[in-house]
Amino acid sequence: MPFFVVERELPGINPQMLGSAAVRAKTCCAEISEEGRPVRWVRSYFLPESSQTHCYFEGDSREIVEEANRRANIPFSRIAQVVEMTPEAL
Repeated sequence: MPFFVVERELPGINPQMLGSAAVRAKTCCAEISEEGRPVRWVRSYFLPESSQTHCYFEGDSREIVEEANRRANIPFSRIAQVVEMTPEAL
């Protein structure tokens, strides 16, 4: 399944708000997957100095990843497909 990065600008976000957003993302991904359209939140990275997050999802399409984020009511600035590279794969 393809991987996608969801880029967010979240000025003023705090750890409690991030945790709440994570629960919503996980829940919405599970709901959409139960509807027969697999999507999974994999992980997120928060960049405190710039109030940005990079959230990684696995799904059949960009549209499914976008729907999961919209259902979770988490704003985003961009969604793009990514190619995963790890040291172990080299």
